Amino acid sequence: MIRGRAICASAAACAALLVGGCGDGAERAVSAPAKRSIALTIRFDDGEGQRKHGTLGCRSGQERATGIAHPAARTCARIQRIVPMLIVQPRKDRACTLIFGGPQRVRVSGTIGGKRVDRRFTRTNGCEISDYGRLAGALPAIRVR
Repeated sequence: MIRGRAICASAAACAALLVGGCGDGAERAVSAPAKRSIALTIRFDDGEGQRKHGTLGCRSGQERATGIAHPAARTCARIQRIVPMLIVQPRKDRACTLIFGGPQRVRVSGTIGGKRVDRRFTRTNGCEISDYGRLAGALPAIRVR
């Protein structure tokens, strides 16, 4: 469901506004157990030469993270909330606004609850900007311009 949104002057402001918008229903497609074991590598590319990566491991009270911008426990909690988005690829026919949010790209790979994850995020349209924004708490420690 798309709610009224102001036109954004900058990509960062636009990403912040779009978090939670442009949903494709993938969240309902996967059952959501309370906690899942998580082992992920998150790679960030700013599209201008800066590349970073981080790792995240979440297993009942044994959270660990390297290169991630936030504490491991907080990042694990955030990832647990967006597991369906990471497991299920977005529908190819979803309607998205034609807005370019920037050249940044993120690749999330690893396993969640024993299921293989290999999901790529860009900021090339409104839906992708929204999906990318939902990862904000799990991105590698980067300096945003």
